[in-house]
Amino acid sequence: MTPRFVAAPIAGLRQAPSYAMTRVSPLSRDELKSRRQSLRRRRRISISQALWRFWALSGLTAAIFWGATRPVWLIHSPTQINVSGNHLLSDEAVQNLVPLQYPQALMKVEPELLARQLRDRGPIVSAEVTRQLLPPRLNVRVEERVPVAVVLPVGKSDRTADNQYLQAGFLDAHGAWMPLSSFGIGSASPQLPTLQLRGIQPQYQRYWPQIYETIVNSPVAITEIDWHDPNNLVLETALGTVYLGPYSPELEQQLATLDRMRNLPNQLTDNEVARIDLSNPSAPSIAVVEADAPSTATPRP
Repeated sequence: MTPRFVAAPIAGLRQAPSYAMTRVSPLSRDELKSRRQSLRRRRRISISQALWRFWALSGLTAAIFWGATRPVWLIHSPTQINVSGNHLLSDEAVQNLVPLQYPQALMKVEPELLARQLRDRGPIVSAEVTRQLLPPRLNVRVEERVPVAVVLPVGKSDRTADNQYLQAGFLDAHGAWMPLSSFGIGSASPQLPTLQLRGIQPQYQRYWPQIYETIVNSPVAITEIDWHDPNNLVLETALGTVYLGPYSPELEQQLATLDRMRNLPNQLTDNEVARIDLSNPSAPSIAVVEADAPSTATPRP
C-alpha cells in the first residue's frame, strides 16, 4: 500500500483566494450587425433633428425679416414716435429732431445711433430710443438741458474788434450754450429763466458753473450779469449796480459783503446810489450821485 502525503497548512501563511474566472461569451454576427444598424439609425436621427432645427430657425428668421419689412411694420410719420421725459421741449419738437426718412422700416432703425444724433441735434443731455412692434412705433425718452440764464447780445458801443462774444441764446448750469430757437418758446414765456447774462466770451465760459452756483446761493437777488468787460464783472442786484472787478474765487466773499449792506436802502435811496464797488471786499465803497458830480462814500455799518 502506497502511502499518501497530505500537505498540512503552515502556520502564519495565508492561502491565496481562488477567483472564479468569468467567461465572456462572444457576440454572434447577427448581434453585431444589429448593434451597428442601431447606431447608424441613431446617427441619422440626430443629423435629421439638427437639419430640422437649422431650417426651422432659418425659416423663422426669414419670416420675421419679411414681416418686419411689410407696410404694417413701417414708421410712416413722426406721430409714431412716442416722446417722454420732456418738460420744455414739446413732443413735436423732439419728433422733428429724430433724423428719419419716412417711411422707415422699424427693424432697420438703429436705436443707439438715433439717441446719439438726438444729443447732437438738440438741447438734450441724454436720450434713449427703443423699438416697439405692437403697435409699431419708436419710444424716445429724453433728459433736457435746463436753461438757467438768457444770453443777451452785446451793444455795438461795448463791442471791440478783438473780442468775440456768445450769440444770443441760453446757458445751462454747466455752461453749455443753446440757441434761442432750441425750445420754441417766445420772449415773454414764463418758462424763460429770469437771470440775464450779457457779454460772455467763449474763453470765460468754463467759469460759468462756479459763477452760477455762487449767484444762485446769494442771499441778495441778482437779475443781470454784465461781463462784456473781462476786467469788471457787473451785477444788477436788489441793492443796485455792483462792480466786482475781474472774476476771481473771491466772488463768494464779495456777495457775502453785499449781504451785510442790506441796510443801505435805509441810508440812501436808489436814485442816490450810482454803484457799489466790491472789487476789494474788505473795503467796499459806494459811488453816490450828487447834483454836480458823483462822490465816493464808505457805507456805515
